Amino acid sequence: MKKLFAWMMVCVLVLSSFFAVHAFAASDFDVQNGVLVKYNGTSSDVTVPSGVTAVGATAFMNNTAVRSVTLPSSVYAVGERAFWGCTALSTVSGGDNVNEVGDLAFQNTPYLNNSTAKYLMLGNVLLWYNGTADSVTIPSRCTAVASYAFLRCTYLTSFTAYEGLISVGTGAFYGCSKLSSVSLPSTVSSVGAYAFDGTPYLSASGAFAVDGDGVLIKYNGSDSNVEIPYGVKRIAPHAFESSKITSVTVPETVYAIDALAFADCTGLSEIDLSDGLVMIGDSAFRGCKSLTQLITPSTLSYIGQKAFTGSALTGASLPGDDLTVSYNAFKGCESLNYVLLSSGVTAVYDNAFDGCKALGGVSVPKNLTDISSASFSGCGNVTVCCDADTKALTALSAYPANTLMGDVDGDELLSIIDASHIQCFRAKIEDFSGAQTAAADINFDGEANIIDAVDIQKTIAKID
Repeated sequence: MKKLFAWMMVCVLVLSSFFAVHAFAASDFDVQNGVLVKYNGTSSDVTVPSGVTAVGATAFMNNTAVRSVTLPSSVYAVGERAFWGCTALSTVSGGDNVNEVGDLAFQNTPYLNNSTAKYLMLGNVLLWYNGTADSVTIPSRCTAVASYAFLRCTYLTSFTAYEGLISVGTGAFYGCSKLSSVSLPSTVSSVGAYAFDGTPYLSASGAFAVDGDGVLIKYNGSDSNVEIPYGVKRIAPHAFESSKITSVTVPETVYAIDALAFADCTGLSEIDLSDGLVMIGDSAFRGCKSLTQLITPSTLSYIGQKAFTGSALTGASLPGDDLTVSYNAFKGCESLNYVLLSSGVTAVYDNAFDGCKALGGVSVPKNLTDISSASFSGCGNVTVCCDADTKALTALSAYPANTLMGDVDGDELLSIIDASHIQCFRAKIEDFSGAQTAAADINFDGEANIIDAVDIQKTIAKID
């Protein structure tokens, strides 16, 4: 009998252990490509499955039941507002390899607000500072300062970071009204919006507040015609927002223009973007109501969402290197008459040109296959100019098409007269419609110019 009882107790322990380990159903975790997109469970103590590499934006947002979260060592990133409003969350453990934490990931949680640690760290990210010292040197293992980590530390006068710090988050030192000395190492390549607003450090930095690895944090100058200093590598979010500039020259050293960098610069009428630029961030030139022309550099790879929405663009020439034009990039550009998509453009997302009511023509290269009719929603007058054998012709079948590139007079023949029209257009002797401008870019280099006229002549003479 004792042996039977012992055996029954072993079975109970084994079964209880089994059910403890398997307390979470697979459906509790919506994981896509290694990212935990959403937690759907009801448990108050959550263990994120091993193998998850990132907790996605808003994955736990406003979950008032979760009290503790254990992150596996596989997680390296936590997205924006991932745990925002988790009003019962007091403990986060594990996550030793986390090196990225998005904006407001833990705001409005007891975990953040009730921490007693001087430096509240998650992996290599400094989430919150609870100290009272006027001079701070952060831990050497810190690779990122999270958003609002030092928010309104009014006693802080100096800040120092070791080599290895890579990013400073949104509003990290916002309102630190005595912070006058900041030492950022050359490894810092990203500074978030408003990171140093309201600090003596920023206001005393001259016309161009540049720190870290060539990050232009803020333009404090009063000149209307601006040449960004050579050596600047990145223009931070909101750096020029609502400034009175009318023109800007971006040097070849700049590889990124971050979100909202030039937003609402209503007098900005001219931008000179040099080769070397790779990314234009979301809403970077939103609301630039005086900007009428855009020529992107050949090195550009990404134009972000709403990058030029609300601008006064009449024409856009888009050379680029494996260039993606994101959702709503030119949404609401009601004066936009033509778009020249070069052979370097490989993706145009839905609604990229939504509501561009005046759009008369768009050139579409043969290699551009990631495009749909939704890219030009609300563009009732657009003519698609492309070669006859392009796949985009089928995708854009809802619109009228000109499949004879170079035929600018619309007689369905390629002739010396077409070349002459293009020459007159370039000499500003003749005006083109949007459809004519798009048809003129016979070589899909993003420009309608004399080279296209020469190419027409070569085609007629059967040269090359």
